[in-house]
Amino acid sequence: MALLREVDPGEVGWAERVKPTDRHAPRAVLFRPDGTRQDIPILGCAAHLSAASGFLYADLQAPNDQELETLQREFHFHPLAIEDVRTRHQRPKIDIYGDRYFLVFYRVGPSAHHQGDWVLQEIDFFIGPNFLIATHDSPVDLLDETFNRFGREEGKKDVSGLLYDILDAMVDDYFLFLDDLGERSQEIEDEIFEHYDQVHLERLLALKKDLALLRRVAAPERDAVNVLLRRDPPILDAARIFYFQDIYDHLIRIADSIDTYRELATGTLDAFLSVQNNKLSEVVRKLTILSTAFLPLMLVTSFFGMNFARLAGAPDVLFWKSMAFMAAFEVAILWFLWWWGILGKRRRE
Repeated sequence: MALLREVDPGEVGWAERVKPTDRHAPRAVLFRPDGTRQDIPILGCAAHLSAASGFLYADLQAPNDQELETLQREFHFHPLAIEDVRTRHQRPKIDIYGDRYFLVFYRVGPSAHHQGDWVLQEIDFFIGPNFLIATHDSPVDLLDETFNRFGREEGKKDVSGLLYDILDAMVDDYFLFLDDLGERSQEIEDEIFEHYDQVHLERLLALKKDLALLRRVAAPERDAVNVLLRRDPPILDAARIFYFQDIYDHLIRIADSIDTYRELATGTLDAFLSVQNNKLSEVVRKLTILSTAFLPLMLVTSFFGMNFARLAGAPDVLFWKSMAFMAAFEVAILWFLWWWGILGKRRRE
């Protein structure tokens, strides 16, 4: 199983996002202070928000240029934040533009196209005092599930509560992936000592690659959540700070677990190479045994040559006695090698 990026054409980096043809329509929901909510269009959503004095949640899958221009016009987002949404595979980060945050976070979840694989899904958040807007390329069921659960909960509805529910659900999925990595590591370690196979090296390198990729995601996300905890500017509700502290602690645990698994993977790789060297040494040992066993015959044949049926002037009886002596000598050599423990388990006195 491998950790994958978003499955869309193009190279990773400064590449334009490829818009899917079957994307979901944009959704914007206005939460009023009295607890009611209303679906509103993206166009003019800022005016609805100002009139209702509530907070707005919007979810846009693969927003096109017109939708991004509408968001920038409605909420006065910084052009750099809009540019980051247009380009894919951003580094996890948080940018502060006045009283607005732009947060890049990644979700780790099972791949819908490759059974057993995992996929990284980039989600960009625009965070303000009274709005939370999420944009992403591929469908993210976690956002819908979290939003529905948030809508059913009792109590105050605000940006801090919904943002915490989303980030907490995303970070919890990291632990599931770490559990899968742990099982893969243990399985490879057990199979290495049972039987040698070159495919184990490929699986080990894939495991280390997954750990390195997850480390590059989790560490910046930890720093981004730490920025949210500074309360400057104070966008988040002060009562919710302790909840985001819990997310920060989880990301620290994840980073520590990744480092631990990387050390274990390195140790397993060293063990694999050691087993490989032992196999090579075993082959060389067996070849040495064969060379040692046949060395006397090689000496005799090289001294007398191979063109003599028997020694010149010697009777036939002496010839056959010499052949029997050489055969017995070879058997004695093999017995000595076995007794010494070179051919197998050494005889115990």
